[in-house]
Amino acid sequence: MAVLFALPSIAQEHVNTITVVGETEKEVEDSSYTILISLQQIMVYEGQGEVEVSSVEEVKKNYINKLNEIGIDFTRFDRNTYYEFAASYSQNRETQYYFFKTSNKEDVRKIVNLKLAGISISDTVIEASKLSNEELVSLSNKAIDNAREKATLLAKKMNKTIGEITAIIDQNTSEQYVQNYGTSISQSHTVTVSFELK
Repeated sequence: MAVLFALPSIAQEHVNTITVVGETEKEVEDSSYTILISLQQIMVYEGQGEVEVSSVEEVKKNYINKLNEIGIDFTRFDRNTYYEFAASYSQNRETQYYFFKTSNKEDVRKIVNLKLAGISISDTVIEASKLSNEELVSLSNKAIDNAREKATLLAKKMNKTIGEITAIIDQNTSEQYVQNYGTSISQSHTVTVSFELK
């Protein structure tokens, strides 16, 4: 008797499904920019060795003056001693590193275009804006609609139809990343969806 009663419940739990990946496009927007610059003493070869032309402090003073001319205050730069320690093994000149973080793209252009002896840009990091929960859900809903369309077409090939959603796997997070050196701002937002197959 117990076995007979158990069989219908087991049969009800077995549902044929179809699982597809739905996708939609999102546009990634820049949020902030971090520029890492190096100030390095200027040396020239003279005779058998190098001779200092400008010290790091002189290079920095000149840089500060040039920044003032383009409307940027050097106090907005923070010294990066960690990077100095990490890069010290490969440096044969006195070097100081500073980073500048801003959300103003024009400030970045000004700094990048400022060319001075003893100054170089070591790295530029672009951070993308984060998505809110509302934005994530909106994108996922669009991806689910795409998954439903794909599942319907695939089921039709098998002479079947789809029913209710039985499972959704959404691994998207609020974090976004700038890729391909900013040449493309479009990225895929994907969701894996399982539908009942009738």
